Amino acid sequence: MTKQELLDKLNGDLSNEYKHMHFYLHSSFMIQGLHREELSEYLREHAQSEFGHVQEFAKVIVGLGGVPTKTVAAYPTLTDPQEIFEYALKMEDEVVANYVARMAEAQDLGGVDGTYVEIFLEDQVLDSRQDADNLREMVKKTSCC
Repeated sequence: MTKQELLDKLNGDLSNEYKHMHFYLHSSFMIQGLHREELSEYLREHAQSEFGHVQEFAKVIVGLGGVPTKTVAAYPTLTDPQEIFEYALKMEDEVVANYVARMAEAQDLGGVDGTYVEIFLEDQVLDSRQDADNLREMVKKTSCC
């Protein structure tokens, strides 16, 4: 793994973080049904959290000598709360898997840069896994009603 290859993959991760931020924010506007206001607020809070991830990834990329992407990965427009939270769970599970793979790639790079990225990604895995576990419980609870 070269440094440029790792930067390219981190930019792909950044594109997904943009997607998460936009999806949560857009879904907060589009969500319909009972408890719309509370769920909309929850989604806006997650959009703010994802904005923090965007900033963190961009800083790491710049710190490694790269240029952060401006590309936002595609996401669907959903209005049903169950579908929104199921899709959000899918996104979070996907990034956890991506970040675990990226940690191994950072180890392959080695040196200070590889160690730095690996430590950074550990925090991202923990944060995204907590989000996924919370969403898994929300999907489980809402699917029964």
